[in-house]
Amino acid sequence: MKKIFTILFLLISGAIYAQEMPEMGIKVRIPQPDKTIVAEVNDVSSIPSPKSNLIYYWYYANSIHSTQGGFSGKLLDGQYSEFYPSKNLKEQGFFKKGLKQGVWKSWNEDGTLKEQTKWKNGVLVSDKVVPFWKRINILKKNKITPADTIKKMAK
Repeated sequence: MKKIFTILFLLISGAIYAQEMPEMGIKVRIPQPDKTIVAEVNDVSSIPSPKSNLIYYWYYANSIHSTQGGFSGKLLDGQYSEFYPSKNLKEQGFFKKGLKQGVWKSWNEDGTLKEQTKWKNGVLVSDKVVPFWKRINILKKNKITPADTIKKMAK
């Protein structure tokens, strides 16, 4: 009897502390003459009103659309891959609520890496490092153009 209560207790406590599976998006496959797209889409209801300066990517009528400042369909949300007709990768990245997120890579048809970019919330992040001395305002010099010199001399 003691063993039955122990097993019952373990089963109940295991069910209480079980983890929930994350909500998975729907995978769509869109074949086109020059490429094949495989993307995850999701009904994202918790998105605030779209920002006018950002480009949103969404799925509707078996195609991927992009619109600045809005969307009218299911937002891309998850892994995105494009393939050449030869089945080599063309482009790969990740979407979060319709916006590009993280590292995006594109390849040539022969499989060599063509470009790699980094995105954060739909904005392209520059990998260019600005030296410390150019970032501080104290050392910035005012550039005087020849037109400014003429204006000062005329006064």
